[in-house]
Amino acid sequence: MVINTGQRTDIPAFYSKWFMNRIREGYVLVRNPYHPEQITRYELRWTA
Repeated sequence: MVINTGQRTDIPAFYSKWFMNRIREGYVLVRNPYHPEQITRYELRWTA
């Protein structure tokens, strides 16, 4: 699985507990920095 986080932050170094919880839950919610009311849900499920 490849997860492109763009230039948001160094997730593995600073948010590893949060990141592993998101992997276990199978999704992540991302707020648009230009339109804060817009939130996108990305699935993090493995597919074969």
